[in-house]
Amino acid sequence: MSNLSDEAATVVTEINSGLPLRKLAAQIDRLALSADVKSLLMDLARITMKVGEVVLQIGRKIISVAFDIIARFPNTIFGIVIGVAVALLVGSIPLLGGLLTPFAMPLLLAFGLTKGAIADMANEGWTSRIRELETQLVQVSV
Repeated sequence: MSNLSDEAATVVTEINSGLPLRKLAAQIDRLALSADVKSLLMDLARITMKVGEVVLQIGRKIISVAFDIIARFPNTIFGIVIGVAVALLVGSIPLLGGLLTPFAMPLLLAFGLTKGAIADMANEGWTSRIRELETQLVQVSV
């Protein structure tokens, strides 16, 4: 990595900053998923790429980011899951399901996403982060 530019070295460091496989395995084991899905997630976490002389831990980074998003926005994720579930139920209605699904799916996803995002934004932890950012921006502009 010594012959990489500073910018490339930063990108490589960021990509390889995912959680260690041991921690990812522990988090995946705690999920309420089937053993097959857990195995697929671990296979994804083990994906690496070699670019020149540098090995990139792509899979670990993808799974780490997914867990981070789930932790930061639980209500949004839940809203999306509920929106998809209801849209699939609408799609399973005999005769009308096929006609309603193209219209209902985007609306139900948008509704679930919006309701979840509003709930996440109302969370005190999120609003305190926004206030901290606002304070930092005010100090920079002064």
